Amino acid sequence: MRTPLNAIIGMASIAKNTRDIARKDYALKKLEDASASLLGIVNDVLDMAKIEANKLELSPIEYGVERMLQKVLSIVKFRMDEKQQKFEMVVDAKVPHFIVGDDQRLSQVLTNLLINASKFTPEGGEISLSISPQNEENGVCELRFEVTDNGIGISAEQQGKLFQAFLQAESGTSRTFGGTGLGLALCKRIVELMSGQIWVESELGKGAKFIFTVQVERGERVSECPEAYKTARQEEPFMEAPRDRFCGRKLLLVEDVEINREIVMALLDDTGLIIDVAENGYEALEKVSSEAGRYDLVFMDIQMPRMDGLEATRQIRALPDERAKKLPIVAMTANVFMDDVEKCLAAGMNGHIGKPLDMEEVMAVLKRFLA
Repeated sequence: MRTPLNAIIGMASIAKNTRDIARKDYALKKLEDASASLLGIVNDVLDMAKIEANKLELSPIEYGVERMLQKVLSIVKFRMDEKQQKFEMVVDAKVPHFIVGDDQRLSQVLTNLLINASKFTPEGGEISLSISPQNEENGVCELRFEVTDNGIGISAEQQGKLFQAFLQAESGTSRTFGGTGLGLALCKRIVELMSGQIWVESELGKGAKFIFTVQVERGERVSECPEAYKTARQEEPFMEAPRDRFCGRKLLLVEDVEINREIVMALLDDTGLIIDVAENGYEALEKVSSEAGRYDLVFMDIQMPRMDGLEATRQIRALPDERAKKLPIVAMTANVFMDDVEKCLAAGMNGHIGKPLDMEEVMAVLKRFLA
């Protein structure tokens, strides 16, 4: 944690003290990169804390395998492109199109393994992902995933350390490539929760192949709506979309921390939204109950004084005005675990955005409820 924090503090100081616009932009880009790195570390540490407390649980849903893989590749592909690495994915035709399981946790394992493969593979190297069914009984099938690279490889001695928390293959790894030594430990625990196994086959200097299996139920759906899938895949990136498309639409921002309100309002400054502010759930309830038809969307923090976001949502839904019952309410909170998301939905919310904010996610929510 100290390494990215040092970069954040240092680059913030450089950006503040320089008058050179190019140097300021460079420092801000490095600050952004270090912040993303720190967020990844914090998420890993929180996941490990849940594992140690036996609180890490799966939230199974029925989902499309192809859609899940597209999301994973959207995260990792640009890293490979930066290093001009070749990537190949092979999915056996017998793999079910739809399965029942925790898509977010399976995505987490695949993303971690593919990012590691890219990290430890030199420029121009090759990486592949293959998925195949092993067996199926009573609607439960075992899927086998293989992530292969032709990178630096791992010695037999080093392989014994890979899946232990806070340990890496060798002491210089974190200095050379970065990382905390938590990713593979998390992968192991998630795979075990899915009644599977994970292991590595590798030789030093000859690349590595990470293999894992999971048990999933076959989904009931056969295929996705082609037009819906086409639309989802071709949706434009948020930065390229016209930012004033929400001109005149009214948003209620419910947030008790002043700097968080400033950040959200600054990020949404050029969207055309009209933004009202409430500093706690009680104020939000008063605003909605007095003029329910005024708002098109609510961004609701969870932990607030006087009345938290969950209780505020429940009371808004209980108002006699039908517009209040249908008003889209989206949680905007640092509570990002699956059970936190489920509590938001159970209280009557329509969605969830995690902090720190990802503007692509914010814009996707705006388009979903306002476009």
